[in-house]
Amino acid sequence: MSASCGPTSVYTVGLIFDHVLMVSTMFSTRLRIFILCGCLIHPVAYSLAAEDAAVRTVETDIAAILRQGEDPGLRWSRFPDYQQSLDQLYQHDAFHPLWTRDGVPVEQASILVAVLAEADSEGLNASDYDAALLSEWIKRLRAYPDRSVEDVAGFDVALSLSLMRYASNLYLGRINPRNVDFGLSIEPKKLDLPELLRALSKDADPHAHLQSLEPKLHLYRSFRQALMFYQELAPQVGAVNFSFPQKFSPGSSSREVPALRHFLTQLGDMAQSESNTRAGSELYSGSVVEGVKRFQRRHGLHADGVIGRGTVLALNVPLADRVEQIRLGMERLRWLPEQMNGPYLLVNIPSFQLFAYRNGMASTRPDMTMNVIVGEAIDGRHTPVFSSDMTNIIFRPYWNVPYQITVKEMLPLIRRNPGYLAQNNLEIVSSTGGTGQSLEPSAQNIAMLQTGALRLRQKPGPKNALGLVKFAFPNNNNVYLHSTPTRGLFQRARRDFSHGCIRLQDPVGLAEFVLQDASGEWTRGKIEEVMNTGDKSRVINLRQNLPVYIFYSTVMAGEDGQIMFHDDIYGHDLILQNLLAKGFPYPP
Repeated sequence: MSASCGPTSVYTVGLIFDHVLMVSTMFSTRLRIFILCGCLIHPVAYSLAAEDAAVRTVETDIAAILRQGEDPGLRWSRFPDYQQSLDQLYQHDAFHPLWTRDGVPVEQASILVAVLAEADSEGLNASDYDAALLSEWIKRLRAYPDRSVEDVAGFDVALSLSLMRYASNLYLGRINPRNVDFGLSIEPKKLDLPELLRALSKDADPHAHLQSLEPKLHLYRSFRQALMFYQELAPQVGAVNFSFPQKFSPGSSSREVPALRHFLTQLGDMAQSESNTRAGSELYSGSVVEGVKRFQRRHGLHADGVIGRGTVLALNVPLADRVEQIRLGMERLRWLPEQMNGPYLLVNIPSFQLFAYRNGMASTRPDMTMNVIVGEAIDGRHTPVFSSDMTNIIFRPYWNVPYQITVKEMLPLIRRNPGYLAQNNLEIVSSTGGTGQSLEPSAQNIAMLQTGALRLRQKPGPKNALGLVKFAFPNNNNVYLHSTPTRGLFQRARRDFSHGCIRLQDPVGLAEFVLQDASGEWTRGKIEEVMNTGDKSRVINLRQNLPVYIFYSTVMAGEDGQIMFHDDIYGHDLILQNLLAKGFPYPP
């Protein structure tokens, strides 16, 4: 081919590349022009370029972007995890744009970009969905009449992709709970993204439609309100660094008291009128002490008004960190089922509390709340996060001692003290079932405990480690709710003392809740009678299974909606925070 690139050679090259362009979208008009750059001044080459531009449409460019699996204008440009959904969305209507008419963005596009811009209020990141970029893109498309096909197609796919990401994150969460070793499943929550976007493009109120994907739990609304409060307050407060003397008690004085009074007022733990009273006083007394007690209650501390090390640490936590705690709590709420109809139980590990609800999503506050004891914050004793259905209650249960506890804790005591078994109502059995045959505590049988061939079992009674009632729900972790003969620990502010199971402060109250039905057969009196009499276990099968969610959130809301913060006793917040910091594509 001549370097002068005459008319015949230009036409031949043009035909070749016209064919290539029809086969692969990887060759754009700009690439063809680049290859034929030596021929741009030739009239034949010019007319071919113009003809190619005339054939190109928004539809062909949308199809090209989808085949490439990348929209270069976006922060997270590649979308392999959403490519199939986008294909289904656009193929449904021959790749026609959803968000523009004759190249001009429709009203729904503006409304939905504004929703993306407010993603931070949902505990998400507006930058993940390119809200600012899309907003400027809309302005540009509306301002200039010579909108290019490429620009219009790029915008349409970009908005669809951002909406899919946002809707999925709002509804299912950004991280799959399995990736943080939580036994919760988001798989049953189905979201038809193509159908959702088609509906949004036609909806007169797409904001409300998209907002309906939020978790329906009242707890989520409390979190959302608290998030907006702390997001606004954090930059106003800035760094806080209190350094009160150890165990600073009411009646003492400090130059830091006025700053403490002001801080508590900002947080809402003191009323403004209370703060104005003796605002400059350095005496720690009266309303400021009550404000500290409210602060302590909200942060899982013993509410005695004494400012000790734990209270100082909680006071000095940056409010930006509290914002992050709330965001993590909102993320975890998205892992719960979309609908919870009827009664269910929620145990929150970091707050050491059980919440019982009768009316599912319709409940605005728990019908019962009680303190619980959870697994210790050491490896191997954490209470796992999972969900299951309670199937029965066992009154006066046996305790089948786990092998690890038998070997590590009990065998040394048994070998040192032959009377240990009888003193603690323990027996050696051939199986773990309640009907297992009791065996003599011979040296040979004790040795077989070490190998696991035989097991230890504690007989029913007041000294039983499970107490007088056990609430069973099938799970692979051998975890359940139960009463306990050790009552004093429930008065502690921090209550991680078990091997993993959950001990109940008010087991009779929970039994009432679980067994309540129209017949009224299981009164509190009858429950206490069954728990305290007889030498055998009694199993009561529930008429209807009761969902139980063992949950983990370092932020909760009280019955009045007031936000409460708790320590990350197992380090789960840090793990989730690190995963979220990686951005798109979030781990599936």
